[in-house]
Amino acid sequence: MAKHTQLYDYKAKEPVLLGGTHSQFSTDDGVTWLPLKGAQELGDIGDIAESVECTTIDDDRKVYCGGLKDSAEKELTIYYYDDDDDQRALIAAAEAQQTVRIRHQWPNGTRATYDLKLLGYQIMSGSADGFMQLKVSGRQASDVVWSNADAAEQTQTQTDEQEGE
Repeated sequence: MAKHTQLYDYKAKEPVLLGGTHSQFSTDDGVTWLPLKGAQELGDIGDIAESVECTTIDDDRKVYCGGLKDSAEKELTIYYYDDDDDQRALIAAAEAQQTVRIRHQWPNGTRATYDLKLLGYQIMSGSADGFMQLKVSGRQASDVVWSNADAAEQTQTQTDEQEGE
């Protein structure tokens, strides 16, 4: 039997666990960041463009183009801490249906920052031995800016040094 040529040489690394992911939110366009403590689920992050048919009579098969990007409804699920001022600020923003900026950082330093139009919140139902959880609903309202925490901190350090000169 003939040996085939591999398409690429790759040895898998360990995937990144979600444990240790930190999230923050800002009600002032990222000037001040508040911790989003007790996060359980972050929802899907990113956009997908719908396909739009753009076939002409010259084509011999249907042709598709990328349409406008859209994001899914998002639910942030977090443990409810009734003594947490930061959660109170998030609840107030959700009640007012404000747009907040969200930032997540995974243990490998990957960051995602985006705007989230809040649509409200609920205390989730649970069982007798369960904990109170808060569900904040919204929809992503901007493109996601993907970055790396180390690169962002290095850029900030360089900016601070230049301003100090």
